[in-house]
Amino acid sequence: MMGLKEQILSFLFSFIYGIIVFICYRLSYKYLYYSKKIYCFLNSFLFVLDLTIIYFKIFYIINGGIINIYFILITLLVSIFLNIKFTKKMSKKI
Repeated sequence: MMGLKEQILSFLFSFIYGIIVFICYRLSYKYLYYSKKIYCFLNSFLFVLDLTIIYFKIFYIINGGIINIYFILITLLVSIFLNIKFTKKMSKKI
């Protein structure tokens, strides 16, 4: 069972890690999509694999690797809400 402190740390880590993943994606966009098909596949696969392994390794350090279903639901709902909110702001600027 995760305590409140672990839940808050896990949520903050997930949120910050999502921002870091977005920045890494934007920086490596041309390597992921503007090359030969086999390189695109390998680069995408390694990109996702590396970021996933790093996420779960740090998550394991924070709370012992415990992932509850309500934690996943809350994280998904908040990220969807923020995505919709920022997408509307960005589309108004264009």
